[in-house]
Amino acid sequence: MPTDQKTSSSEGAAGHRSARLGAGLNPQQQRAVEAPDRPLLIVAGAGTGKTRTLTSRIIHLIGRGAPPESICAITFTNKAAKEMSDRVHAMTVNGSTGPYIGTFHSLGARILRAEARLAGRTSNFVIFDEHDSLRLMKQVLRGADAATGGGPAACLRRTGEIKNGVRSPDDLAASSLARDREALAAYEHYETELAKNNAFDFDDLITKTLHLFKEHPDVLRRYQQRFRYLLVDEYQDLNNTQYEFVRLLAGDARRVSVVGDDQQMIYGWRYANLDIFLNFEREWPGAQVMLLEENYRSTSTIITAASALIANNRRQQPKTLHTRNEPGDPIAVFEASSEEDEAAWVVEQIESRSMNYESRTERKKKTVIHNSKLMLPSTAVLYRTNAQSRAIEQALIERGIPYRIFGGFKFYERQEIKDIIAALRYASNPLDSVSRERLLKLLGKGRFASLDVGLRDRAASPPLALVHFFLEQTDYLAYLGRNFSNADERRENVTELIHFASQFELVPEFLERMSLLQATDTIAGERERERTRKNIVNLMTIHLAKGLEFDRVFVIGCAEGLLPHARSMESEAEIEEERRLMYVAMTRARRELSLSFSGIPSRFLFELPSELVRFESSSSDATTLEDDEERYITID
Repeated sequence: MPTDQKTSSSEGAAGHRSARLGAGLNPQQQRAVEAPDRPLLIVAGAGTGKTRTLTSRIIHLIGRGAPPESICAITFTNKAAKEMSDRVHAMTVNGSTGPYIGTFHSLGARILRAEARLAGRTSNFVIFDEHDSLRLMKQVLRGADAATGGGPAACLRRTGEIKNGVRSPDDLAASSLARDREALAAYEHYETELAKNNAFDFDDLITKTLHLFKEHPDVLRRYQQRFRYLLVDEYQDLNNTQYEFVRLLAGDARRVSVVGDDQQMIYGWRYANLDIFLNFEREWPGAQVMLLEENYRSTSTIITAASALIANNRRQQPKTLHTRNEPGDPIAVFEASSEEDEAAWVVEQIESRSMNYESRTERKKKTVIHNSKLMLPSTAVLYRTNAQSRAIEQALIERGIPYRIFGGFKFYERQEIKDIIAALRYASNPLDSVSRERLLKLLGKGRFASLDVGLRDRAASPPLALVHFFLEQTDYLAYLGRNFSNADERRENVTELIHFASQFELVPEFLERMSLLQATDTIAGERERERTRKNIVNLMTIHLAKGLEFDRVFVIGCAEGLLPHARSMESEAEIEEERRLMYVAMTRARRELSLSFSGIPSRFLFELPSELVRFESSSSDATTLEDDEERYITID
């Protein structure tokens, strides 16, 4: 979990650094940084420097006399929190306790840990991830009809809807569907079992904190008095419970500054509510709205095309994105005859462009990757669904081009990692029946009984000592060798976990950090991640690409049924979110952007200015997308 940063309580030192940092801001950013202490919405277009602006505002507040410890900055990912913390730390001097900078969930976990008794838990509670929650729901439904409430996954979805403020228990109770009423009964039983396990699930870190604030106004007042300045990143992604959390924490002081971009709201399926962003001025009377519109990332061709695309959305905060960057190359749009043909074209472009890049940069003595003669600038292939990676992976393998997939099997969800973590969780919290069940299944009753005694005796030991005890007691590394063909890879994962565990002194602290890791987080350091990103082709869904940028971006599968996706075409709101997804994909590119498809071209391709597009086709003589359009059904 991100930790508080050390900053200076000296107004002079902080003020000096604030002025120095402000010297690099453009006029729009400067006005946002220096805005008065009343509700502030910073509408930050893609690549306009929102993180720099938000961290500069933190430094400005400190320089103006706000105690650093009175500032709370909340974001959605550990990566973003670390980036903000590093920037604030670099611009301030070590001294007194600094601002809190962390994710919504890490802040909720911290509050619940401090107020555990009032929240109905002990302070050594564990946090269940999605797999743990599903296993617990299966326990709840065990012995009942498998179709009860639609099954454990469906019951867990209903539980998530309740906890994220999408549906209420009363809604389910009043439903005419038997499955809804059964899911409500499962939810209530699930909540009881969570308490018995001395556990919270991921959604609880916000929901239960809200309950705590509402049921104990004195606790809420204490945190309101502590955090007198509230800053929120990625405001467009808030769901109803997160918004309520912000409202309660801000209190009557209303010193809240939020930053985000409605044009990049792509998490409606995760209950994000666009109305929260669009209604900011109505919900916060006297609010000020400031626009960041100068893009520093992309070529003017990419920005103009992406702006033309997103202009087709009706529900948005109007803004005019612009850049001083050069036009660069036209956007390549390629029509392929099949997925394989599309993948072959993409890889061919990667090879040919990389060779050009090598000749241009040879004098700079860039490092050649692996044994390839290619010199790869930062390159990403983006797609709507994970299944689309198959063809491109095959093509890359055949040409010997190294790649990696973002968001594959998460490190902390691999079997060997979860086995070890289960032992640490059980040692810390013997009420955790999910971890107990996992260990029993792994070891059997006799061996588990021996491990149980040893874990209880060592419950107060550091995480590293417990990991070593588990490995030795169970002969776990030998178990991996006997049971898995990729035992060496799994042992490497265990070694990485040992290294990570060595950084913590307390088991609860280590377990909380593991629980709060995000989809794009890894245990490896940020420097290693950045180095790797530049040396190989990155494959990922568009959702995971948000917040990243690359010199060259290929967006594959720009076809009807994929982008927009067939499951997201039932309403105008869904189509607009799909268009925002396309916009996010396009604005990840700094220099070169290529869009490709097979089948029926996406309606979004026809919303791009034709003069900015270079069209190619492997199956026709068409020279423009408009020429090719006649061969397809009419898209309404």
